[in-house]
Amino acid sequence: MDEHEKPDPLRELGERLDKARRAQQRPERAAPSEDTGSALAFGMRVGLELVVAIVVAVLIGWALDHWLGTRPWGTIGFFFLGVAAGMVNVYRTVRGLGMAVGYRRDRTSGPETKRDEDED
Repeated sequence: MDEHEKPDPLRELGERLDKARRAQQRPERAAPSEDTGSALAFGMRVGLELVVAIVVAVLIGWALDHWLGTRPWGTIGFFFLGVAAGMVNVYRTVRGLGMAVGYRRDRTSGPETKRDEDED
């Protein structure tokens, strides 16, 4: 028998192990992609902006109640103002309007252009 014709016991063992591993291998879950991570971060940002706006407004209302002696009306009023401010922040974040102050989108392109030209 030639050396090349001899069966390699280690190779056979490796092939059998690979076959056994494939048979027992469970389908893997898809690894979280970068998109999943950024979506999670965006969701956390939106939620945090809403909660922070409410907490800050309630603290301002509570401080005004103690200062003016109008308990609980300042807290209640500022709670609703905080909810409104938080919703505006969420809306601006989702719509992408959280740009620098004074920044305006270019109105020379897009569907708005046609409407503006028709109005003239």
